[in-house]
Amino acid sequence: MPKICKNRKCKRELQDDFKFCPYCGKNQEKEVRNNKRPNGTGSLYQRKDIKSQPWAASSTITGKRVYLGTFPTRTAAVKALSDYEANPTNSFNLTLAQLHAKWMKSKSYTKLGESTKSNYKTSWDKLKPLYNRKFKDLRKADYQAIIDYYEGQHQKRGTDGMLMYIDKNGKHTYKVTDKPYIIDGLKFSALHKIKCLLTKMYPFAMEDDIVNKNYASFIELPDRNEVEKTSFTDIQLEIIRQNIYKVPFADYIYCLCYLGFRVSEFLELTKDNYYISDTGIPIFVGGKKTEAGTNRPVPIHKKIRPIVKRQLEKNGQTIFCDENGEAMNKDKFRERYFYPALDALGMPRTLTPHSCRRTFSTRMSAAGARPEDIIALMGHTSYDTDIKHYINQEADTLYEALKLMA
Repeated sequence: MPKICKNRKCKRELQDDFKFCPYCGKNQEKEVRNNKRPNGTGSLYQRKDIKSQPWAASSTITGKRVYLGTFPTRTAAVKALSDYEANPTNSFNLTLAQLHAKWMKSKSYTKLGESTKSNYKTSWDKLKPLYNRKFKDLRKADYQAIIDYYEGQHQKRGTDGMLMYIDKNGKHTYKVTDKPYIIDGLKFSALHKIKCLLTKMYPFAMEDDIVNKNYASFIELPDRNEVEKTSFTDIQLEIIRQNIYKVPFADYIYCLCYLGFRVSEFLELTKDNYYISDTGIPIFVGGKKTEAGTNRPVPIHKKIRPIVKRQLEKNGQTIFCDENGEAMNKDKFRERYFYPALDALGMPRTLTPHSCRRTFSTRMSAAGARPEDIIALMGHTSYDTDIKHYINQEADTLYEALKLMA
């Protein structure tokens, strides 16, 4: 039987003594890769059950086998093994909860005042979705998602971070029902305390070389003032509607209150973000900041469709551009257009662009929209309920929720 080239795309007949194919250059001898490491230097192996991170590493340098986790590539696994064996520690695989328990026994914690400890206890309850994650694997994005979730309307947590619900009698309970207990977003001070707690824990972890960077320091908090501002009242919203095209940029404020986008998301919308669903519903697909908030579908309420149509016809760099058709950032919009419009409307400057987002969520809640739909439209993330289905809802479903808002 003739010898066939091992290259599947070649497959030409070769003489038996050919070590390389003269047509494609493929090595015809069996290639042997030696993945075995010298004794005492740990082990690397592939797992077939984890396709995204198939390479696993473990070390026996301390005399006891320590499993270091799985990694996307062999190179990453080798690096993790080298890093560990350069400075082995029993804390390497500590979860966030285990590290927190150790930190609470340290001098840096015991020296804190009782009031501070109480504040940190409340903040710790908010981090429950991350308790069982390995501390060394946590990054800014994990913490930022928690902050973003609690910035908006969310399900209340009670003792030890347990989720609260509303029973058939309208009372609060820890028993799971089909009606979660939804409350308004936390103020800046509460969100800041979550960041402070994590920032305090990192130096403790760095002492044991569990990590070498304080990822908590990169957490972004909302503007201190924006969180504590109120929303537009129904009367104020009606005044804005009556002054569309009479007061410059009153139409932008009105649209913000009916879309629920963050102001930066709103100002970045272009024609590429505008779609018509299969059932004829105009929608924007946009957003950023969190995984749930990125490219989320937001149906366009019938009250602002004429405004959106007019903006699309302007052919500006963005849909909601300045008077010259140029894109603008949130600072320019706030100072040059938003506040002057408020002044012309006779409204207080205590209202901010973020007040529009709060107006949207408040009015949706008051109209009786489901919490899952509000969370999906606002682009928030819930770690406790699998709302991935709702985040990816069809435009029809989200539009039914949106129509509840007058």
